[in-house]
Amino acid sequence: MECVKAHFQDFSEPCKAVLVRIAAVRESCGVDIHKQCPAIKPGAGRILLCVKKHFAALSEPCKEAIGRAAERKVGAH
Repeated sequence: MECVKAHFQDFSEPCKAVLVRIAAVRESCGVDIHKQCPAIKPGAGRILLCVKKHFAALSEPCKEAIGRAAERKVGAH
């Protein structure tokens, strides 16, 4: 989980998109997305771009959820 948090910016765009979607679906990042990206409308990767831009400002629970989601994806392959 710490590795994913530390290297999130190095992941491919499709990987980041999946991680953010999974975390958002789990609602772990809902408050963070609303706080950091209040005027961003879903679609065309706009929320992903906003989350990437503000990743350092995300709450620890949100970052941890992204890390856990990445671990599950890696473990599934």
